[in-house]
Amino acid sequence: MNRLVIYGNGQVAELALARLRRDTQYELAACTVDRDLIQSQRFQGLPVIPFDEIEQHYPPDSHRMLVAVGHTGVNRIRAERFNLARAKGYRFIRLISPRADVWPDVELGENCMIGDGCIVLPFSRLGDNVHLGTGCTIGHHVTIGDHSSLAMNVVVAGSVQIESGAFLGAGVTVRDRITVGTGAFLGAGVVLQSDAAPKSVYAAPEPRLLPIASDKLPGLS
Repeated sequence: MNRLVIYGNGQVAELALARLRRDTQYELAACTVDRDLIQSQRFQGLPVIPFDEIEQHYPPDSHRMLVAVGHTGVNRIRAERFNLARAKGYRFIRLISPRADVWPDVELGENCMIGDGCIVLPFSRLGDNVHLGTGCTIGHHVTIGDHSSLAMNVVVAGSVQIESGAFLGAGVTVRDRITVGTGAFLGAGVVLQSDAAPKSVYAAPEPRLLPIASDKLPGLS
């Protein structure tokens, strides 16, 4: 089964299609989104079919699917569409960059996307519908729950538990042996040193503007 339908018509889907064309041999059949989200009849050269009738045109017995949606609603939209597509009978691919270093014993769920330059160390597990952006480092014995998203250059130390639906923004660092709760939101640049409660929201400190021009910096001028 080499024919593929992509759920999505936004930037995440655009990126996924670029990677699919560069790195895989899948036959790209069509895109699909909810009817009210259709902006054009074609997206990146593929026909766009309403999600409520996708199985009539591209049935699940001859097509797989990739749900390529971002973290809208703290991953809720992607989770809902993944579950609806599964209920329609679709199986999902994994889009793992050949430029990533994922140890052979790592457990990967369906619809996982792992970007260029990622490292995933031994004894770790990624659930269904987990997305890792470019350059993430996942330590040993880490568990990442279903429908979670990690933006680019996130660092997760060993023995961390990331529960379902969590979002970690660009450049987040998570220390070892702590838990990121279900649906937690860690904004870009956060350094997490203790457990994050479910649905908690963390933001990094605002950068401080110094009263000096860059060409007056000591040692640099």
